[in-house]
Amino acid sequence: MTMPGAPPPLPQQTLAQLQLASHLQTLKVLFYALAGFHWLAALAFLGFIGLVASSRGLADGAVLATVYGVISLLAAALGVVQLHTARLLSRRTGLAWCQRAAWLAVLAGPLGMALTAYAWVFLSKPDMAALFDRGDHLSV
Repeated sequence: MTMPGAPPPLPQQTLAQLQLASHLQTLKVLFYALAGFHWLAALAFLGFIGLVASSRGLADGAVLATVYGVISLLAAALGVVQLHTARLLSRRTGLAWCQRAAWLAVLAGPLGMALTAYAWVFLSKPDMAALFDRGDHLSV
């Protein structure tokens, strides 16, 4: 029995769609955060280049400065990939890209590994794939 004035319960399908939308929203936010983390790491490694250059001189620290520069470029590129992934999750397009980008999140260490696992659990569900395939755009 329902109480007078109480709203009727939501149909099961609607609850499932709301849960999927919630997981997509969470994934989107986590990918944005990971992109920010990558860009922060890129700036940190650029700062390390400056420290090496000022303490050892650029000629003596050229190899170390080069390594830090490559790591900085890699981190910045991964930040761009994760930002693009978050945008695709918002638009419900590019499921294959999102799944591959989740694997790249592993490079961020333990937090990236956790994000990869979370993303793969939900992005590999048939219901989630159906949302992407149909191009449904629930408000996320």
